[in-house]
Amino acid sequence: MDVSVPKYIETRIRQRQPDSSPVVPGSTPVVAFGDVRKAEAATLGLNPSKLEFLDGVGRELTGAKQRLQTLSSLGESDLSSASRDSIRKVFEGCNGYFRGWPYRRWFDVLEKILLTLGATYYTGTACHLDLVQWATDPTWGKLRGAQKKCLIEADHSFLREQLSHEHIRLLLLNGSGVVKAYSKGLGCELTEKFIPGRIGWKHFVGCTSQGVRVIGWNKNLQGSHGVSKDDIEMLVMSIKNARSETNPSRGEITKLLSQ
Repeated sequence: MDVSVPKYIETRIRQRQPDSSPVVPGSTPVVAFGDVRKAEAATLGLNPSKLEFLDGVGRELTGAKQRLQTLSSLGESDLSSASRDSIRKVFEGCNGYFRGWPYRRWFDVLEKILLTLGATYYTGTACHLDLVQWATDPTWGKLRGAQKKCLIEADHSFLREQLSHEHIRLLLLNGSGVVKAYSKGLGCELTEKFIPGRIGWKHFVGCTSQGVRVIGWNKNLQGSHGVSKDDIEMLVMSIKNARSETNPSRGEITKLLSQ
């Protein structure tokens, strides 16, 4: 297995967390869930759950239940000066996430959507990315606005690099919070459309300068109450229709951005 670490990813792993940020103690940045170098589709969230590193009472996951590397499992106190071997282990842990003990209760909701599009987390054709690579405690929804802004500003450029360096062609944004943060952080304008037959449901469509088709929706599928099977089927149909639209050429995008 190729576990060489791309330079831009090594730089991100070594990046210090923002001052006074509520990052889970001892955690490491999650540069991707799955191997971003191999995926052609990706889902996007705000930041990793603290449950990737902690159990239900706040104790660090260890042994067979450990999902990702921690400073203690690496024997490091600070990743900025960590050994190349430790950096490789962090990256390898992210790449192999779905071969271990993934948080299926969360990821398998999005997996159902991916499967209808011909992709899956579990064979590597899809991965999951986040606007912020740090897991926080308290969770994202309980952070102050200034804390969220600080974390996003420190990390959104890394997501831009991932989309530029890798071969992802489809990016799915799960929920209005992700849509808004993505649009603002990466400066990518998304067109808003109502989903026919579903009151209150909207999707958002755009394209990056690298030609990545971006499709989002306004309801967080794991956090919204009353999301039915019919809702998911209608959402999938909407995504397929948006995906089949012709991507603008690089020249057309440049012209639009200059207007």
